[in-house]
This record gives sequence, structure tokens and C-alpha cells, in this order.
Amino acid sequence: MILQRDSRLNADIQARGCYYMSLLFLANKWARHQFDPAEIKRVYDHVVRIGWMREDCYIYEPGRILGYVELETVYLGHRGPHYLCGERDIEALCYVRGGQTHFVAGDGKGHVAYDPWGVSRAVTEGRLDSKRIFRRL
Repeated sequence: MILQRDSRLNADIQARGCYYMSLLFLANKWARHQFDPAEIKRVYDHVVRIGWMREDCYIYEPGRILGYVELETVYLGHRGPHYLCGERDIEALCYVRGGQTHFVAGDGKGHVAYDPWGVSRAVTEGRLDSKRIFRRL
């Protein structure tokens, strides 16, 4: 999976696409959906056009985005940092550092499986604030 700061991606994804890219990583891992820069842009354009995500990558419908990229889930919502995932649960982790948030894909045990930035200071110097939990169907 490529990083959000890849120069082939648009400026909004590069600057604020961490949650979006984390969702795509989860779809790649669990549904084997392949993502190159063209596919990332195609999905971005579609989900922005239908209102599931803003152009600045603020996500309104994470579960629908996962379904669109072939990973059927039920979005269980926000959970605290100590929430333990069930067998069919997957997670996006929200780190906070200095008032800014950064999302990464978790491994289901609260550890980072994919950091869209590479190695972000939010993860190395920040704290795990919350989790976004999805149950695979």
C-alpha cells in the first residue's frame, strides 16, 4: 500500500487523507482489493461526488466506503483506546498529538498495522485517543 504523501495523489489526500488511506488499507488486507494511485483517485472522486467524504477527506460514511471497495462491514462507531476487538472486528486508530489527529489502520489489538504517513510523529510522540470499529460480515 502506498503512503498518503505519495506525489501521485492529490493534495487533499496528501495533507489529510490518513483515515481514507487507512480504510483502503483495510480493504486491501481483508478483501484483497488492489489500490494503485489511479484506483485511489477513482474511489476518492466517487465517494466525494456522492457525499460519503468531503474533498478535504473528512469522512461521513466510513462503512459505506469500505462496502464500495468490496469489504462488507457494519460500522460499530467510536470506541475508547482500550476497546478490545472481537474476532470479526477491524479497527482504525485515532492518535492525537498537539491538538491534531492522525488515523492509522490497527491490527485488531490496538497496534499499528499501517501508518499512511510512514512513521508519523502522531504515533511516535502522541497518544492513542480512540478507535473506529467495523465488524466484517
